[in-house]
Amino acid sequence: MGEYSKRIGEIGEEIVSDFLKAIGWENPRLNFDIPSVNPEKHGKQTNGIDGFFHYKSPMITDTIENIVFSVKFSNDKYKNNPVKQFKEYYRDLAMAIESFKKSEIRNDALNKHSNIESTFERGILFWINNDIEEKVNLSQRLLKIEIPKDFIHDGIILMDNLRMEFIFDSISYVKNKYRDSDIQFSYFSTGMNNDDKNKRNGKILPVQFLASNILPFRIQNEATKEVTFVLCTNDNFEDNELMKLMGLAKNIGSNLQTHTHIMFPDYNKSKHEQIVETAKQAFDDSTFVSDLKVGNFNTTFIG
Repeated sequence: MGEYSKRIGEIGEEIVSDFLKAIGWENPRLNFDIPSVNPEKHGKQTNGIDGFFHYKSPMITDTIENIVFSVKFSNDKYKNNPVKQFKEYYRDLAMAIESFKKSEIRNDALNKHSNIESTFERGILFWINNDIEEKVNLSQRLLKIEIPKDFIHDGIILMDNLRMEFIFDSISYVKNKYRDSDIQFSYFSTGMNNDDKNKRNGKILPVQFLASNILPFRIQNEATKEVTFVLCTNDNFEDNELMKLMGLAKNIGSNLQTHTHIMFPDYNKSKHEQIVETAKQAFDDSTFVSDLKVGNFNTTFIG
């Protein structure tokens, strides 16, 4: 059983609070109401908000990311057809974001920053349950859904059990493995942050990473100052996937790291070691692969 499954079994709804701490979203504002910007459209006078967090984006220069999130927790399994329920949750969060855009809370947050050129108002729907045996990709059940288009926001990300589990277990692995090191998320180049103003590493996980199947870490040993670049992926081990991730790890790390580790959720040394060695031989940088390790961040597997 992974760390996420253990924690959600122990603390239930509080898993989101645990998760936010793990990704560096410290001291979010929780459980408050704001006036509805359009009571007739929204059908209510106020919008309830489960949480709000904002930060200066390392992915987009001179930009503030305002994140409004909603938490839906249940002890029951996801429905086989979750479309109707999802649309209700989506509309409720979208209305909250619309009202937030005109709120005093947003203005107060922005006034604490200077030299800001743009802002984004995004949403996160944490839709999770306590059935730790269920391995459902909720997004796959919603692939053909028609998203309501009558709301103005900059995107809503769905976080289900599987996505929460990948991120939480990856971070837990890194923290347990490198206890005496400085652990930071690595911020790769996006084309919108190619200047000296933006950090290349930090303690805050950008919202864009929540929807990604890879999670990059920069780890510096406090004693030796050696840097290890760790790339965790949510995709299962495959030869072609490994080759792509090797190239990605080299580029994101700018080849400045001492060691590189690529971690899969299902890597099994006895099954996959020879495939890894063949991939290393085929890679065009022998120095890079000499310090490359492939393993498993999920303790329920042999890695």
